[in-house]
Amino acid sequence: MDTSEIVLLLIAAVGLAQAAFLMLLLRHEGKRAFRANRWLLAFSLTACASFIEDISDVFLSPLYILYLAIIFVPVTFAFLPSIYLYFREIADRPVRYPGVHFVILVPVAILTAVAVHIMRTSILPGDIGGEIDFELDTDIESHLPVAAILLTIIIALYVQLFGYMVKIWRVAIGYLRQAGEQLGADQRVLRRWVTELLTGISLIFLIFTATTIVDIFITDSEWLTTLVQGAFALVFFRMCHVIAHNPALFVQAEWDGAQEMAMDEDARDFTATGSRQTRFAPRNLVDADEISRICKRLDAIRTRSDLLFDPLVSLPKLANAVGATSNQLSYVLNQHLGKSFFDFINEVRTGEASRLLVNEPDRTILDIATSVGFNSKSTFNLAFKKITGKTPSVYRSETLSRRNPVL
Repeated sequence: MDTSEIVLLLIAAVGLAQAAFLMLLLRHEGKRAFRANRWLLAFSLTACASFIEDISDVFLSPLYILYLAIIFVPVTFAFLPSIYLYFREIADRPVRYPGVHFVILVPVAILTAVAVHIMRTSILPGDIGGEIDFELDTDIESHLPVAAILLTIIIALYVQLFGYMVKIWRVAIGYLRQAGEQLGADQRVLRRWVTELLTGISLIFLIFTATTIVDIFITDSEWLTTLVQGAFALVFFRMCHVIAHNPALFVQAEWDGAQEMAMDEDARDFTATGSRQTRFAPRNLVDADEISRICKRLDAIRTRSDLLFDPLVSLPKLANAVGATSNQLSYVLNQHLGKSFFDFINEVRTGEASRLLVNEPDRTILDIATSVGFNSKSTFNLAFKKITGKTPSVYRSETLSRRNPVL
């Protein structure tokens, strides 16, 4: 085993560990997030196949490597459909028949099998147990059928790249517009998230196709292949990091079967004059039933949970408890309850503090403030006065005076 193979194994091991971490992270986001995240899981499995292929190149015999190409080559075509279907889900425009996008794997597998058969019977010697170089470099013109098949597969990869990337960017841009208009989302943060994800996807696919070309046409490409795979692993690591810090970009609301059946990816809307409307006309990303569910869940948390008294409570943490995304929760709070996240939290905390100030008169104001989640007495005083119009000490004294008037 030479140095380049050792480095390649290390890269593959790190890539597999990162993919496993991402899959565990996505799997534990919950049932409501799984509808979209299942496609990121498929993407991660495809990346795993790439790293497993690198490991097999080091440990398996040439014959087995040749036969495994029938599996590994078609799997490459699952990268972009998985990401496209993911963005369709988070944009609330699910594809009616997602399996159609993976049909291309079948003809690619057939073409690869034909190429393997030709190489095994016509090009490679009968005994290939030793060191055999499978690259069709200087002799590629002598084996036109195999060369034609390989070039067809490579061209198909690039056609898929450009076709799907256009679709993915269109869906992503449409979702960004909807999220900004209807959810009041932070456009800057959301746009950066989507841009990083899409850029990473584009780089991964370009690197992957570059690796394929290197393997086929360049002699003694061990170190070049290792460098390309190292770049692939780095980009994949960055993608995993971005996804891990932005879990469940959009959690699907439950929708009825009629709505789902109507969402065909090729549907177009037309005006009365026959002109084509935008494919991404604004639609409510949070419907009435979902708003009602979020409000009921907020009421339950308000009355039966200490989550709101946690000093470290945040919008994402509360959204997770509600079973929604931060964008959805922010939309409901602002548009339907008429308050920001901090106003909502402070209102609940102040209500509990008001009760404690009167029912437990011997407790200090600082003790009560920290027990309901405030970090300091000054912060508590400001929030309390903003909501009640009085400082905590004045509120306590006046309320106790009314309860126990001096005779």
